[in-house]
Amino acid sequence: MLLLKKNLPLLLLLALFLTGTTACVKREFDEPPTGGEPVNVTANTTIAALKALHVTTNGGFDKITGDLIIEGTVVMDDRSGNYYKTLVIQDATGGIEVKFNDGYLFNQFPVGRKMYIYCKDLILTDYNGLTQLTGSTVEEGGNLQDVGLTETQVRKKVVKGPISATPPAPAVVGISDLNASHISTLIRLENVQFIAADAGKTYADPVTQFSLNRTLMNCTGGKLILRTSGYANFAGTLTPTGSGSITGVLGIYGNTLQLYIRDINDVNMAGERCSGVGGQLMSIKDLRTFFTGTLTSAPANRKIRGIVISDRIGNNLNGRNAYIQDLDGSAGILVRFSANHSYNVGDEVEVEVSNQELSEFNKLLQVNNVQLDKSGALTSGNTPVVRTATVAEVNANSEAWESTLVKIVGATLSGGGTPISGGKTVTDATGSIPIFTQSYATFAQATTPSGTVTMTAIVSDFNGKQVILRNMNDFQ
Repeated sequence: MLLLKKNLPLLLLLALFLTGTTACVKREFDEPPTGGEPVNVTANTTIAALKALHVTTNGGFDKITGDLIIEGTVVMDDRSGNYYKTLVIQDATGGIEVKFNDGYLFNQFPVGRKMYIYCKDLILTDYNGLTQLTGSTVEEGGNLQDVGLTETQVRKKVVKGPISATPPAPAVVGISDLNASHISTLIRLENVQFIAADAGKTYADPVTQFSLNRTLMNCTGGKLILRTSGYANFAGTLTPTGSGSITGVLGIYGNTLQLYIRDINDVNMAGERCSGVGGQLMSIKDLRTFFTGTLTSAPANRKIRGIVISDRIGNNLNGRNAYIQDLDGSAGILVRFSANHSYNVGDEVEVEVSNQELSEFNKLLQVNNVQLDKSGALTSGNTPVVRTATVAEVNANSEAWESTLVKIVGATLSGGGTPISGGKTVTDATGSIPIFTQSYATFAQATTPSGTVTMTAIVSDFNGKQVILRNMNDFQ
């Protein structure tokens, strides 16, 4: 007991030391302060003026010799991985990419941080037309390569300002209004969507970590590339299928403008889609009434909307052709595009038919030579309406039902057991009608069913009534 009392001060001191040591361990990192240290730096030039000093384009290098200081606010950092060792800063005159030798820049320079850069002896260069501020150059293989700002340069050249409590506000701009002044600045596009082929797809490839381009479009047909790195933490996230707004930093690659988002919070597309096709909506049924029997023009300022019922994958028709029928299945028409299209069975599409040629090809009515950019998809995966009918009813109504889907129950086909390619005859208890399959169809060598089947087909015409298959799934 006497020994314990004698050593009590030492034990207390040891306990206090251990407690203090434990209390000093920081388990979590604080968010960067919004205030920041007082800054006694004044910019003496603008970002736009600095960029104008880059005259050795096509990847050349211009060393900055003047005592220039720029001030800018970070509008893109590397937090999500969509940018790497790079920040984008902007002021009232424009923006510029700043390249660094190290990553995890968002820890010191998050979005909203004001920063000042002493530019003397730094380098202006460009990557496929995109102007960049970098630290130095090094020769590799006989060629000069740029090196981002090193840690030493950051300490000497970069001054951290305060972090704004509110994020930088993007400039709201339309796709058609984008120009060089918007490059490396934060913008917001409204009333846009991903084109049908890119809606509901991953932003990039998270498995191979390949970067991908997805295409945005507005409701008047304007388009812009969205570029996403395969290393972005949202690379595997699916793009939205609706319409709305998107915020990001505008870049350029060669002559192609492209947008980069900071994370998926920059995307707000919960609204209904548009097709990007102009004109007043009319039904396909009404469009057909304008055909006079000879070459005719469709009325001005008109578009049609319908469901694609032909199968381009089955390839039983020319790649430029698409059979489209009204949503209710009441009427249909063949649309012949100026080039091969990418529309699939079940795509809901709009097609501008203003002053477009209405004509017959081998007695089949078509809207002829429609430019691809005069069409657009609204939704995909729809189930087209199918009219159940006898062969006699198809024959009797072939003109009105042309380019629509019919289902014939209890049908038999000639040539059972032989390849489906070529001309065959469909027969039921009420009559017969020809059916034709192109030799280049993907299912041309499939076996013609023997016995009785239920068959779905498109009512068509080739100098005489006929029906055509889309693929072998049309037989049940």
